[in-house]
Order: sequence, then structure tokens, then C-alpha cells
Amino acid sequence: MFASTLSAELAKRIGSQVEVALDDSLFEGILLSVSGELITIIQNSGYGTSANLTIALPSINFIRLPQAA
Repeated sequence: MFASTLSAELAKRIGSQVEVALDDSLFEGILLSVSGELITIIQNSGYGTSANLTIALPSINFIRLPQAA
């Protein structure tokens, strides 16, 4: 039930900057898509390269949506 609520809320925020924490890592990027129990973010390394990362919702500890200053 919580996963469907989280998916619905994240679907409203596609295109937003996000920070996604897993057990052993933190990823920052732009939320590209939400599909079922998967989210995809695009990470920018700062060196002109980008990588898409797909993460299963059950493996996420928390998601932060930083506010623009």
C-alpha cells in the first residue's frame, strides 16, 4: 500500500531534483520516471556525463526533494 502511495506522489514530481538513499549509498539526480515499483533518475557527475539509474521502491530508505534556494 505504501509503495503505491509513494509512486503516486513521485509521479507528480517528475522533473524535480531528488536525493535517494539506499542502505549503502546516496544518489542525487533528476527524477525521470515512475513505473510501478521502479523509479528512474538521471545522475549528472558534473563532468558532462550523465547516467540513468533505475531503483526499486522497496530498496529505498528515504527520498529527499531539495528546495531551490
